[in-house]
Amino acid sequence: MSQENVEVVRRVYDAWNAGDMTALRDLCDPDVVMHHPEGWPEPGPSVGREAVMRQWDQIRDAWTGDTLEPVTDLIAAADRVVVRDAWRGTGQGPDADMEFSRVFTLRERKIIGVDIFWDHADALEAVGLRE
Repeated sequence: MSQENVEVVRRVYDAWNAGDMTALRDLCDPDVVMHHPEGWPEPGPSVGREAVMRQWDQIRDAWTGDTLEPVTDLIAAADRVVVRDAWRGTGQGPDADMEFSRVFTLRERKIIGVDIFWDHADALEAVGLRE
């Protein structure tokens, strides 16, 4: 199941970079919950697929173009996948370039949780791993 979970998370990046928000939506369970780190521009958590999609749509709408790429391997840890992301947005105001880590929790090939961390060590610790 761990490799299947990694493949689901890989599809998140493929869908994001293709601008396929429908595919992103389909990867999420209706009851998905996304926890934002302290200092995130929007308050959290985002509860439910529609709330998560609104959050992601806001990010997409704020920029003319953007990319999301993993900068670490996708690490499977039971029902979770840990990854460090690089997100870059261009086209409206100053360019944005951010890195953060996420822990995706999956059940039956659907994302049921997304926990965002500024520090990759904190994301690893959340699943019982160390750098």
